[in-house]
Amino acid sequence: MGFETPTLKHILLLLNFIFAVLGIILFGFGIFVLVNASQNKTVVYGEETTVDIGENLAGGLIVALGVAIILISIFGCLAAIHEAKRRLLIFIVILCAMILIQLLLSSMASQGTRDGLAGSVKKGFEDLWVEEQKEPGALAYYEKWLHCCGVNGTADYAAIQHAIPKSCCEEEHCTNADSYFTVGCEDQFNKYLSQKMLTFNIVNCLLIMTEIAAAVFGWLLFSNLKNESRRSNLTWI
Repeated sequence: MGFETPTLKHILLLLNFIFAVLGIILFGFGIFVLVNASQNKTVVYGEETTVDIGENLAGGLIVALGVAIILISIFGCLAAIHEAKRRLLIFIVILCAMILIQLLLSSMASQGTRDGLAGSVKKGFEDLWVEEQKEPGALAYYEKWLHCCGVNGTADYAAIQHAIPKSCCEEEHCTNADSYFTVGCEDQFNKYLSQKMLTFNIVNCLLIMTEIAAAVFGWLLFSNLKNESRRSNLTWI
């Protein structure tokens, strides 16, 4: 025996509520990433400036996804409440498209692409290294924060015949050669970004599961309403 129409409506409304909550969490996380990116400042020629090393791209994508999910959940709720067959069908199609988009974003978040997040991080640190050679101290913020040195390691400074800065040491206490951080800042930042993206991946997986369930129950509700409409027409005949 299948689900009754009222039961399907309530299930779909509940799923859309969960959908909206996850969208709000995703939106808030994206804002957090963007705010954090705006605080990552470096000093170039005595002035503070912000260099984009990938967080703006990641944060922007996450915020856009969160907003889209909230709007879709509202649309789904209205379609269920009004028992609108056409809107339910549109809702199901949108959910299927969103699942594909989220799978793509999840893949980008975990692996990166040459022209996507990984490429943006690499380009950002290349820009920072250019500024470091013009004005020493451009990398200091990241070296202190991430406990790293140079873009790829201490060898970067040796290659340009530049003394290793104090920012490459714990609390700037460079007592001996062993006190310098040996890991490059690009690798350290990628690890840091991976930890952030873990949160995104968890929420994204929950969203995909909710979307699959919503698409299934949305289709069941659509089928019920279609059958009821057909039976109603037959009754009138």
